[in-house]
Amino acid sequence: MKNITILKVLTVAIMFSAYAQQMDFRVSEGLAESQRLIEVAYKAGGREKSPYHFEKARAYRNISVLFASEMEDISSKIFAIKSMNSASKSIEGSAELDKLSEPELPKSIEGSAELDKPSEPEPPSNREKPTIDLKAIYANLQKIREEKAFSCAPKELASAEAYYEGLVHELSKERPKASLVQSLYDSFLSNYLLAKEKVEVAKKQSLVCYTGKVELPAAQAEPKESVVQKSAEPQEPAKAKEPLMVHARIHFDFNKADIKKEYIPLLKEVAKVLKENPNINLRIEGYTDDIGTKAYNQKLALKRAMAVKNFLVKEGIKPDRIQVVGFGKEKYIAENTTPIGRLTNRRAEFIVIQVPTQ
Repeated sequence: MKNITILKVLTVAIMFSAYAQQMDFRVSEGLAESQRLIEVAYKAGGREKSPYHFEKARAYRNISVLFASEMEDISSKIFAIKSMNSASKSIEGSAELDKLSEPELPKSIEGSAELDKPSEPEPPSNREKPTIDLKAIYANLQKIREEKAFSCAPKELASAEAYYEGLVHELSKERPKASLVQSLYDSFLSNYLLAKEKVEVAKKQSLVCYTGKVELPAAQAEPKESVVQKSAEPQEPAKAKEPLMVHARIHFDFNKADIKKEYIPLLKEVAKVLKENPNINLRIEGYTDDIGTKAYNQKLALKRAMAVKNFLVKEGIKPDRIQVVGFGKEKYIAENTTPIGRLTNRRAEFIVIQVPTQ
């Protein structure tokens, strides 16, 4: 009897280990790609050209790592995609603020955290539902955005906004993890307070970032004889040589082509990337496991790819920007000898591909 119990424990441990390895493999792809694109952005001068977007790319990647450490596969992928998108914007030298979405969450998860005070909240118990007032956070972020934080504290503002998005994402789940909520909130609060302090100093001292006025020394302020110069021919702004490549993957139940609820946030993030980057389109590849005939699985693989396309079209993406293909019983990425392996193979992969600009 004892030997049978030990065997069962070992079996469960082996299955869990196999699942963890599959999950870590998928997560590591997104983390590696986001880190690579951040390094590309750094070499391309993205940190100087667009400090707001460069810092947000780094913050998103840190959040992706945080979710990965808690084995939150889909959440990690979402923020890895966000990181890649922000890194791409920094390469382009974007000078526009990201849109800040107002939270639409039930009142039951709203608390009374006072953000203007530097005191830290009491850590919530893992058994209690975390209480964070997201609407108060949103209002405070909007206020410092209006107070020139983009100019005077771009890095701190970017990080604060990224961790705010992390909070919104985690608290939108049916069972948010209190440890994750606390970590995300602490990171948000430290960056928010620092950004707020920098804005207040800039306002008090009438710094250029706040006033937008450059006062020249008296010797340089005197009018000088104007010199007529030949106007140079207008040059097109340099375009990023690095395409935005986002690799992601979702999985399906056996013999199904319905999109599972947990993958909807990931697909919405891909749709957001497509909307913000009109010069790219998408290829969706559908796959199956090895159960069933080749002809049937070919049709099922295509149906899975089409399900993803239809979802993105409903999100506002033009159909002609999306290509679909089904591979059926081929190109497996795991062994088909276990339920976990077959689930891993039952997938749709969507890859953002750059379209040449005319």
